[in-house]
Amino acid sequence: MLGCAFRLGCRFECRRVPKHASCIEAFFSWRFKFALMELCWGRRKEGMSVSGFAPGKREADRPPGCVSGFWKARCSSQSFQVNANPTMASTSVVTLNVGGEIFQTTAATLSRAGSSSPLAALGPSPPSAPHFLDRDPRLFALILSFLRCGRLASPAPPSAALLAEARHFALDGALLASISAPSAFSPLSLRPSALLPLAGRAAPSAVAIAPSPHCASLVAAHGGVVTGFDAALASRSTVLTPLPTVDSLVAVSPTLALAAAHDFPGVHLCRFHQGDSPVSAAPEVLSWLDSPSASVLSMLATPASQVFASFESARRNSSAVVAFDMNSLSPVVEIGRKEVFGADVEAAIPPTKLGWLGGYNLLLAAGSHSGPAGMVGDIRLWDVRASSTVPVWENREKEDCFADVAASDSLSSLFKVGAASGEVFMADLRRLGGGGICLEPWVCIGDGQRAEAAAASRKKDGNGCRIECYRNWVFVARGAHVEVWTQVELTPEACRKKGMRRNWVGNGPSMVSKHDEEGVRVKAKIVSWAFGGSRMALARVDKQSIEVWDSASEQYQ
Repeated sequence: MLGCAFRLGCRFECRRVPKHASCIEAFFSWRFKFALMELCWGRRKEGMSVSGFAPGKREADRPPGCVSGFWKARCSSQSFQVNANPTMASTSVVTLNVGGEIFQTTAATLSRAGSSSPLAALGPSPPSAPHFLDRDPRLFALILSFLRCGRLASPAPPSAALLAEARHFALDGALLASISAPSAFSPLSLRPSALLPLAGRAAPSAVAIAPSPHCASLVAAHGGVVTGFDAALASRSTVLTPLPTVDSLVAVSPTLALAAAHDFPGVHLCRFHQGDSPVSAAPEVLSWLDSPSASVLSMLATPASQVFASFESARRNSSAVVAFDMNSLSPVVEIGRKEVFGADVEAAIPPTKLGWLGGYNLLLAAGSHSGPAGMVGDIRLWDVRASSTVPVWENREKEDCFADVAASDSLSSLFKVGAASGEVFMADLRRLGGGGICLEPWVCIGDGQRAEAAAASRKKDGNGCRIECYRNWVFVARGAHVEVWTQVELTPEACRKKGMRRNWVGNGPSMVSKHDEEGVRVKAKIVSWAFGGSRMALARVDKQSIEVWDSASEQYQ
């Protein structure tokens, strides 16, 4: 038997008995080994299968490299176990014949496609009887890799053929959602990933990205046209609006966007079809019931299927923020209505910037007015559940009024860019007093001395600057460049004091279209931007394209 084992290619280890061991120990050691050898040989004689070798076969019929269960266990892990049922390990294996190529996976992997996918209904099958799928094996290999890993193997956006293949297996939604996940966003890793040319001669005036939990589809307004791109940036749909130009744009979902203009009434709903053909149907319009001709200054969409729009009457003597329910397309509540009496314009400044703090259920409404005495602005926080007439907090901005303001839910703060200084200021929501006007809530996180000097001399260094909060970061657009502020710990002690640190996003020239013969050496000014998923989208002045910056590619390196 020992010679037979060596002929089968199995290495039999006979450990030498130490010199200090007794003869009795050596005797029982050898007796134990040969007893197990006899047990293994006896199982074969009784008709049991040992590690895939059926009884009754000759040694010459044994598959190459196949050894008995005893010797295989002895040589590998010294665990003397005999597999009496070799089919148990392969009961979950699914064999597929896709276009002539064989694929093997498990039922658990295919079940990740969801109950609506035909792949989830495929059960285990042996190699001799595989499931046949009349599909392209090259595309199916990418689909199977996506089910195994949860993401595509390449950082490049999927092709139209791969999206069509995913749509056949009801996986297009999951595939698009994995392309630009918010968890993969990192501002310092943002790199230009795509340049989306727009049809026509009009430059883009607004850009927006669909928020989570929707996939990061993108919409852009150029002239009176709104163009939508899917999350893969592969297919597009176009909606022609009656607006001469679009000033405000909000992406509600991959199939719905809201467009409005400062001098044109109503909020226009742009519905995109899931295809490449243009759509030119007249969109629906949401209006302020008390003033149907009122124009829209700003818009905001929340995850709770609510849309807030800031309206101003055609005569500019009244304004209000109206909340709409997107399920019923009807107004829900009117917030902060103001009337102008006489020439006191500063008493009723309409909101031109809206923000949402979901963790506090607060609506940010801010607006400014430029007069002979300089800029004056109002910032208000509204709890729509408590009151629609009295804000929970408000502040009148006079000295170094804001050029733009934003709210961060994750940082529990408000941020603004001073119109005079151009510096960034921060106001902690946890320190704001409710039910009254706070005298000085702002703390300069930039150059405080420069901010004071600029405010005293009434400079306008902050004009045209934009500020936006996304996740745990604050972004500021200064002309053609984007800076990012990150919260860091200043001291490692128990108090853990934190501060804000500034960095720049990117440092190279802007992307140039292939049709641009002269090229661009200097970046053009940013006129609109948007954040969503792992992306940042930029629209620049006099450029018929949209820049897409992505940080998801870092996870593949």
